[in-house]
Amino acid sequence: MERTGLVLHHGITDGAALTRWGRIAEECGYDSLWVTERLRHEETFALLGHLAASTTRLGLGVGVVNPYTRHPALIAMGAATLAALTGGRFVLGLGRSEREVIEGRLGLPYHAPQQTLAEAVATVRRELDRTRVPIYLAAMGRRALRLAGSVADGVVLNAYVPVGYVPWAIREIEAGARAAGRDPAAIDVACMLVVRAGPDAAALRPALRERVVRLLCEAHVGEILLATGGFDPGVLAPLRQAVADGRGTDAAALVSDPMIDAFYVLGPASRLRERIAAYRAAGVSLPLLLPRLDDFEGVARALAAIRS
Repeated sequence: MERTGLVLHHGITDGAALTRWGRIAEECGYDSLWVTERLRHEETFALLGHLAASTTRLGLGVGVVNPYTRHPALIAMGAATLAALTGGRFVLGLGRSEREVIEGRLGLPYHAPQQTLAEAVATVRRELDRTRVPIYLAAMGRRALRLAGSVADGVVLNAYVPVGYVPWAIREIEAGARAAGRDPAAIDVACMLVVRAGPDAAALRPALRERVVRLLCEAHVGEILLATGGFDPGVLAPLRQAVADGRGTDAAALVSDPMIDAFYVLGPASRLRERIAAYRAAGVSLPLLLPRLDDFEGVARALAAIRS
């Protein structure tokens, strides 16, 4: 049976609502429910502890925590606790976060992110001892993907990646696995898909266009997204210059509708199913659907049938 997960967006402030979302995901037959971590938003291990007590079958994942704001030994303690509370249903997602967040906003040292992440995986596994917790690494670029292939049980591909990115990413994951003497087929490939459901996709495009501008301004990310999505990377220089000059409207005008359609899973339920199927065909074994909180139930129920 095809596996599909759901992801809860930021903004969770109500325990009763969190319980309800977990039960909806379970009732609809989803494989797993994930929470994401973002600075100055809700703390993810607390959310997962609540979900552990209010669900019985659903896999629970975090995508992702990092070894800078949490020491790997503390991550291992949390992972072991959640593994016990869930009866082994917990999946630990690790990522390297970003220099702007760790160093710029928090004032913490941010050095050798790939090495730090690899060492964190080793430390967590050592501290967990005989407790079995799958570890997935968030990855975008070539080095991160190869690291995931060499040390992780699975990989969480970044949100907003186009379908064409997936085969490229899998080749890098497989290369990392082979270099480490591992079986590439044993590595689970999850991918967060940002879902915006509804028949009138055109009404959503202005806000989505602004988000794509921010994505394309990220160093290396813009290049990867456009190259693997089949778009001309020549748009990056004028777009980034427009943002630097404070000409946000001009930058947004450089984002085409096909770009939005490539980076989002957007439209009515029939279109969403087609897009999810395309990611599966490209090699994603676990699509993780990320709707807005106010759309969570509607998306969960509308797309439950994709598992059959």
